Amino acid sequence: MKRSLSAACVALLAGCNGISTACTLIGCNSGLLVRLAGTPTGPYRIEVFSHPDAPRYVFDCANPATCGDARFVDYTPASVTVRVTTAAGTREETVQPAYSTSRPNGPNCEPTCTQGTVTVPLPS
Repeated sequence: MKRSLSAACVALLAGCNGISTACTLIGCNSGLLVRLAGTPTGPYRIEVFSHPDAPRYVFDCANPATCGDARFVDYTPASVTVRVTTAAGTREETVQPAYSTSRPNGPNCEPTCTQGTVTVPLPS
């Protein structure tokens, strides 16, 4: 009886090894991603700010073929004004980003990151 009970306990514990609660070390950044609805034909600038007196965060792109989206790390305002300047002019829009929260290492593991994306039109 002792032997079969011991074997059952070992089998039960072995089955628990498949459930891992260890956290991995995947990192992530909180922030705002700004996408343009089209591709500018030349250099452009994207500025973001949360109110007129707030600091402005700037993304400059000299070559649209190599820039990609504008990423503003650790910037997650509830409302943001996005100003896009190209050779065609300047366009400004105030938007409310939709943010999502993620935990890439698992639901009980850090870090927790908040990320939002907005898409804005080009100046015409």
